Amino acid sequence: MQIHETAFAVSTYRSYHEDISKDIYAKIWNNSATDALIPNILNNVSKYEAILHSLRNRFFYERMNSFFEENNGGTLINFGSGFSMYQFSFRNNVSTIEIDKKDIIDYKKEKVDRWTIEGKLPNRNIQYIAIDFNDSSTEKIVELLGPMIEKEPTFILIEGVFFFLDRNTTNKLCNVFAALQKPGDRLGCVTYLPEVENTKVYQRLLHYFDSNNATNDSFNHQTIPHSYFSDIKEYTIKEYTDEFELSKIFAPKSGISDKDEVLNETLYLLEKT
Repeated sequence: MQIHETAFAVSTYRSYHEDISKDIYAKIWNNSATDALIPNILNNVSKYEAILHSLRNRFFYERMNSFFEENNGGTLINFGSGFSMYQFSFRNNVSTIEIDKKDIIDYKKEKVDRWTIEGKLPNRNIQYIAIDFNDSSTEKIVELLGPMIEKEPTFILIEGVFFFLDRNTTNKLCNVFAALQKPGDRLGCVTYLPEVENTKVYQRLLHYFDSNNATNDSFNHQTIPHSYFSDIKEYTIKEYTDEFELSKIFAPKSGISDKDEVLNETLYLLEKT
């Protein structure tokens, strides 16, 4: 399984539960290859994956929408954007910078441009840039992204990415975020806490990736402790929760009753100081 395939899977998950994710555009990415892939994931890893990813999307949709409404717009900088579609649900006073690997960025830009012309998507101010987080230095990433920020304040989002990175690259990206943002700007991020490693469902996830991942598309299996985020000196934690807790609010009939039975990610909302 290549990393770009996970981007298709996550967008399809969101389309399964539009009422939870509030992503009415996710289904535009649905395709037969991903439809054939997903049952194997749900059967071998967790049947709740689609709901959990929809809950994650809902949390950040709510927080970003409120932030941009309060500030009369701004810029969303989406690191590892995949096929997320947040910007199309925001008002057109929000600009977006999408960052991912070149194959994903090229494919997404071509599709979004076409669908916008065809009237399937609302017109939005979107800039795209391909960056390899592992190979690019802090200075290079800041040099590339800084001039692209046309409107403040900024909300940086990085979801579904830290798991695939090592700690050095994670540290580098946090330095990038601090260099790009100003006091009051927001940062949203997602991780598995180390205690998740002890659950059977997490071990099934690792086994699935190790068994199905393409040999030329390697990734890490990173978990990050809460203290990592509380110790980032340039930011303060405004809010944190996890998908298990979100399920009680947005999906009370989901059947999720034990956080150790789901791939429970923790979601952070931080503010630049």
